[in-house]
Amino acid sequence: MEHLRLHLPELPASGEVTTFYSYKGGVGRTMALANLGHMLACRRTAPVLLVDLDLEAPGLHYYFPGAAQAPGVLELFEECREQLQERAGRYACDQALAEAVLDAVRWEQYLVRACDDRPLWLLRAGRCDGSHAERAAMLDWQSLFDACPALFRTFAARLARHFGHVLVDARSGRADCSAICTTLLPTRLVLVFAPNRQNLDGLQDLVARATAYRSCHEDEQRQLLVYPLPSRIDTSDAGQCTFWRRGEGVAGGYQPLFEAMLGQAYGLPWLSLEDYFDAVQLPHCASLASGEPLPALALQQAYCGFMQWFGAGLCPWQRRPSAGPATLNHHHALPLEQARAGYWPVPAAM
Repeated sequence: MEHLRLHLPELPASGEVTTFYSYKGGVGRTMALANLGHMLACRRTAPVLLVDLDLEAPGLHYYFPGAAQAPGVLELFEECREQLQERAGRYACDQALAEAVLDAVRWEQYLVRACDDRPLWLLRAGRCDGSHAERAAMLDWQSLFDACPALFRTFAARLARHFGHVLVDARSGRADCSAICTTLLPTRLVLVFAPNRQNLDGLQDLVARATAYRSCHEDEQRQLLVYPLPSRIDTSDAGQCTFWRRGEGVAGGYQPLFEAMLGQAYGLPWLSLEDYFDAVQLPHCASLASGEPLPALALQQAYCGFMQWFGAGLCPWQRRPSAGPATLNHHHALPLEQARAGYWPVPAAM
């Protein structure tokens, strides 16, 4: 297999590692990741890497049938496990151990081209052969972290040296692998959700845990920018759309929920997601339920709306570049200090 360094030298500045997460399955998370990765690669400004870390239900490779069959995430971290066992006690710090392990496993050899006509690469979940499910169940993510807490952070940093965007497809739910994907790997976190209470409650807990961990651990003081991405929105029922977005009475909608959630995470006394959610909603499309289209033309406008913030690296409470003062009312306007706010979680109150 060709070695990545022959083709993709280090970038002048590190790229972004983004995890796509959904608390429940069936919300179009993998489809959104594949299509947005395809759009980013079409810009040809820097290579893009897609990583399938949903080992229990691998699906990202179906969007790229031309990509070569190859080992992937499972085989890579199985090799990391062996290297950690061999090197236990030989290094003075976790960072040095992580660097040595990743050098030894030659992580670049697990990457394949997703397509030939744009700089898009794929790290599959694994070979997906007859032994995949059993081996995936035996891979103890917590033990890998305990053996070398710096391993996942260092792995993400290495990917970001070569790719402008690294998009990680995370397993749904609260498994150890999901926690690694949402807490340890990313600089950005895209929360894909259908407008129902199960999804919203699960995401609220996830954001609280991820941002608290990043703010309270000395080695994890890194940026984490959160983008909510509502999906499977039934636009034919305007009343229900409004109810789930804004809430009514004691029932809170997802917009005020995320405004409060992000305000607390970043220490902002007030922020508005009005402009963002006006443009960022993925509608329900029955025609997409039985296939893996790329590009998904029925959702192209919705993906483009999301890219106005994500592609520009804007916080979701900031103005989109195309929106000038004449198109924004008083409720969209932000105080200057909030418009310039960074995206590092603030320490949790003691």
